[in-house]
Amino acid sequence: AWANRKAMRQAKQAARLATLEQLPQEEEEDTSSPIILEEEHIEMAEANPPPPPRRTLGEYGQRNDGEIANLGFQP
Repeated sequence: AWANRKAMRQAKQAARLATLEQLPQEEEEDTSSPIILEEEHIEMAEANPPPPPRRTLGEYGQRNDGEIANLGFQP
């Protein structure tokens, strides 16, 4: 899995370098560097998405998967 990810990252960087070379050299590196950092953050997010957390509101009367509702506070 790690080798695959590394190969994908290298391929993306090679493609990015190729597109950067095709651009006119008038642009400064200051304008392109934040874009590259942004792309790498997005790439890392796509490479290993965490499982979505179960969103619960504690035990205060929220239904649990169709079961009977929790009676959170009974004086």
